[in-house]
Amino acid sequence: MTRPLSDVLILASGSPRRAEILSGAGFQLEVVPSGVDEKKIFTADMDLRLAVEHLALSKAKSVSVSRLNRYVLGADTIVVLDHRVLGKPESSGQATAMLNALSDRNHEVITGVAVIDPMGDSQTISVRTLVNMRRLALDEIANYVASGSPYDKAGGYGIQDRSFAPVTSYDDCYLNVVGLPMCATVELLQGSGLFRSDMLSTNFCGGHKGLEGSETVVGE
Repeated sequence: MTRPLSDVLILASGSPRRAEILSGAGFQLEVVPSGVDEKKIFTADMDLRLAVEHLALSKAKSVSVSRLNRYVLGADTIVVLDHRVLGKPESSGQATAMLNALSDRNHEVITGVAVIDPMGDSQTISVRTLVNMRRLALDEIANYVASGSPYDKAGGYGIQDRSFAPVTSYDDCYLNVVGLPMCATVELLQGSGLFRSDMLSTNFCGGHKGLEGSETVVGE
């Protein structure tokens, strides 16, 4: 049976990982990338959690104007090292520099999520995770960059890239580092009226605490 349009979630993001997380949790999606310029949002001395929430809401708003009376979700993830925001690398040189900087260091991953409901009301939330990166050998970085994997990922890496396996541990939410913290996202969707307990068939919070368990949650 086809769900009514009001039950279809519009994902204002071109991220295949966010789409996979949501569809794997049982949501029916329509994917509409926002086209918002992420680089213009972040400035010095700003509250980064508020900034990613603002960017997530900007993405959702940019799509909602063409999807009236629908549920729209926007999200944005940033990597923060020494108070510096690392976005998506645009060249092999940038990707290599990011991975060298992150190697054998701790950093933060912050994801902002925003939901606009069919009435036009919006809610936002952000989640922070502290991540420990293992020491990366120069040839490992070179091979990973050559594979093309870093270019659509904040900080130039994916925690879910099993062959690279860059992360040794994290303090909270695995899916936040992938790009969409589902427990927080469901909290927003509950508040907006979209989420019902009978809509999800999977344990979307599974795998948050252990890297071994996380392998079964979502892949690249």
